[in-house]
Amino acid sequence: MCGNEGGSVFCRSLRVVTEGHQSMNWDQIYEWALWLVLGTSAVTFPALFFITLGYGRHDQGKSMLYVPSLPGWILMEAPSWIVFPLTFFLLGRHNREAVPLCFLAIWQLHYFYRGIIFPLRMRNRNKRKPVGAVIAGFLFTGVNGFVQAYAITNLSPHLWTPDWFADPRFIVGILLMLIGVSINIHSDSVLRNLRAPGETGYKIPHGGLYRWISAPNYFGEMIEWLGLAIAVWNVAGLSFFLFTVANLFPRALAHHRWYKERFPDYPPGRKAIIPGLI
Repeated sequence: MCGNEGGSVFCRSLRVVTEGHQSMNWDQIYEWALWLVLGTSAVTFPALFFITLGYGRHDQGKSMLYVPSLPGWILMEAPSWIVFPLTFFLLGRHNREAVPLCFLAIWQLHYFYRGIIFPLRMRNRNKRKPVGAVIAGFLFTGVNGFVQAYAITNLSPHLWTPDWFADPRFIVGILLMLIGVSINIHSDSVLRNLRAPGETGYKIPHGGLYRWISAPNYFGEMIEWLGLAIAVWNVAGLSFFLFTVANLFPRALAHHRWYKERFPDYPPGRKAIIPGLI
């Protein structure tokens, strides 16, 4: 499509990127980005036990700037399904092997749902999202998309052979991802169906894992990315799982407290995030 001479502006730009990246130490940039993800996790986890981020049900109207929830959500998740494939194909030295391509497909499918299908199916699109939350999410998903794709295609030689498809770590990891996705999608559906079109209030969710915990969607998300960490078996995948726990575990506890304070008849035996434990 892009010949050696001339070509469109896109082709010329693509050649500049693919040829010029050799002069940059992308391994070093990856290392910085990885430490950024790990450092963010280390700060986020303890901080969120004392600060509940003000979006969704916890929005108290203190933010100065808001955007409509639908475009805000799509914008926040967009780097995940844009940066990952760009890094994969432009910087990946092993981007044609079957296992990396499999992870590319898994990643894109997840974020097609999370970044496009999920917000389009929201019942109350008139809700608003703080600009700060959108910017923070946008920046993190961009950095994380780069980290995951770069590690898979450049720093994980065990993933560059089809033998990995038969490895127990891949099989267990993919099974956990499927379980997590199923929990996540079903829990989203339960929450969405609590409201009739046009309704804006909150109700007590029932069904599925809501029988035992207040935030099964977060529980499913954590299981899903634990599965990815096992399936790719590298530090990048582990860093994403740790960030997911650091972000969602304290928020699940905040959700649980919010339900109990708002609804006197909230099921007393229901836990926050781990069935029967927490």
